[in-house]
Amino acid sequence: MRKPDTASTLTKERLQRLKEHGYLYILIKSYTPDRKTDFIELDHFNLVPVKELPEEQGEKGIFAPIDSEILEDWAQQPEGDIKAYIEGYSSYVKD
Repeated sequence: MRKPDTASTLTKERLQRLKEHGYLYILIKSYTPDRKTDFIELDHFNLVPVKELPEEQGEKGIFAPIDSEILEDWAQQPEGDIKAYIEGYSSYVKD
């Protein structure tokens, strides 16, 4: 499966940079080949860093604290069975 053009592979370094820039949560999304949202597909995830969770319950979807073990595991194994991509990564960590 091809990653979206605006996404970067989750790595330990990128996860650390997000933490340094004050991101506290990751919204977890997955896409089918036609890019429709699908929370069942388990071979890849697109991640959206946020500093605060959306207030509306329906907008939260699936999320994890940025320090979660699962994100750490995905970041340590960027070429593992599950691929994780940060949508728009460069826009989150501008220097």
